[in-house]
Amino acid sequence: MSHSHIPPELITNILSHLPVKSLVRFLCVSRQWYDLISDSGFVKKQLNRSVETNRDRTVILLEHDGSHCGNGLCFNFDDDEDQFCNAVKIYPPLQHCDILDCCDGLVCLLKGREEVVIWNPLLRKYRKLPSEKPKGVTNFWFPQFAFCRDHQNDDYKVLRLALFHYNDLPIEIKVYSLKSQRWKKVEEQWPNKDICHWESASLDGVVHWLVADYGVLDKESLLAFDLASEKFKLYTTPVSPDLNQETRLEVLGGYLCFLVNVFEEYNDVWFMKEYGVESSWTRIYKIERDAVNWDFELFEYYKPLMFSKNGKKVLLEEHWKNNATLVEHNVEKIYSKNLIWYDMEKKQGKRVKNWSFPDAFRTATCIGSLLLLDGDNVIDPWQRNASPSEGLNLLLKAVDELENEMQEG
Repeated sequence: MSHSHIPPELITNILSHLPVKSLVRFLCVSRQWYDLISDSGFVKKQLNRSVETNRDRTVILLEHDGSHCGNGLCFNFDDDEDQFCNAVKIYPPLQHCDILDCCDGLVCLLKGREEVVIWNPLLRKYRKLPSEKPKGVTNFWFPQFAFCRDHQNDDYKVLRLALFHYNDLPIEIKVYSLKSQRWKKVEEQWPNKDICHWESASLDGVVHWLVADYGVLDKESLLAFDLASEKFKLYTTPVSPDLNQETRLEVLGGYLCFLVNVFEEYNDVWFMKEYGVESSWTRIYKIERDAVNWDFELFEYYKPLMFSKNGKKVLLEEHWKNNATLVEHNVEKIYSKNLIWYDMEKKQGKRVKNWSFPDAFRTATCIGSLLLLDGDNVIDPWQRNASPSEGLNLLLKAVDELENEMQEG
C-alpha cells in the first residue's frame, strides 16, 4: 500500500512520536524518509517531543577503575522505572576517559587534558573536538570543562577554563561551538574569585560554579557564566558555608540544585525554583542518616540524577572518595558503587540491586535524541581488528538483523 496520499506533515508528526531506535531503522525505508528524519527541523521536533514526554530515558554506567572510565552498560527503563533490565553493552569513543557532562542525549567525555569528544550513546555517533592548547604555555596548566546547550543561538557548546601553575597568568576562557566547529577565546575576564569545587553545573546555556573570595572560604557564592552573552553574574546561596559541611551544585528536573552534605548527619537539596531569583531557593528533600546506610569514612554525597515519572522518587548516585587517586589539581577522584531510589514522601532510600552493574562506575543520564546523526561511528572493540572478510560478514549480519526487526515491526 502506497503512502503517497498521506500528507507529509502527518508523516512527520507520526514519526516524531517514535523512539530513536525505530527512527534509526526507518532511515533505511527510502531516500525520502532518510531526508525527512535527518532534517535539522525534524531533529529539533523529535528532541522537543522527547523532553516533553520524558521518553527514551536511559542511564549509562561506565566502568571506573579508580581513575578513568572504560566500557559500560546502557539501561532503558521507560516501562518500569524501578527496574534496570535488558542491559545493553556500550563502548564509548574514548577509552580511559571521564564523563564531563550530558545534555539532550549527548554526553561529553574527556581524556587527559585536551582530548574532548561529544557522544550520542544511543546513536553510537560522536564528534571529536580539535585540540586547543593555551597560547604560549606548554606545561603547568590544567583545564576545567563544562558542556551545555546555548538556547539563544541554538547551539551546543563546550567551555574550557585553563588555569596555570607557578605564574600570574589570568584564567583563560575558551568556548567550542558545535555549530561552527571551532574554538573562540572569550574576552570577558574571570572575576576575582576562587573556585571552591571544580565540578560545575550547566543549565539552559549557563555554567555555574561555587566560588569565594581568595582566602575567604566562609563567604561562598554562586558564579554564573552565560554562554550566549559571555557575561558573568553572582548569586547568593541558600545556606552559609560551615566547616562541618560540604556544598555542591547539580541540576535536577530542569532546576539548579544546591547540595549540602552535613558530615555524618544528612544530605540537603535545594532548588532555585525561579532561575535568577535568589529568594526562590526552596528545600526539596532531606536525606537523614538512617534513611540509607552509608560508610562515613568513604562516603562523599548523593548526586541526584532524575525524578521518577510520578515525581515522588529521585534516582541518586552514591558518590565515594578514592583517597589513593589524585588528579593534577589535588582534587580527589569520585566514583560510584550504588544507585538508590529515594522516596521523598516516605523519606527512605532503596539501593538498586542488579548483578550486571560494574563494581565501580560513573553515570550519565540521557533522553532519546537524533543529534549528531551526521557524526562519526563508534566502532566496537570486537570490530576494530576484523579482517575485510570478517568486516563484510559483520555488515551482512547487521543488515539481516535490521531486516528481521523491520518485518517483526
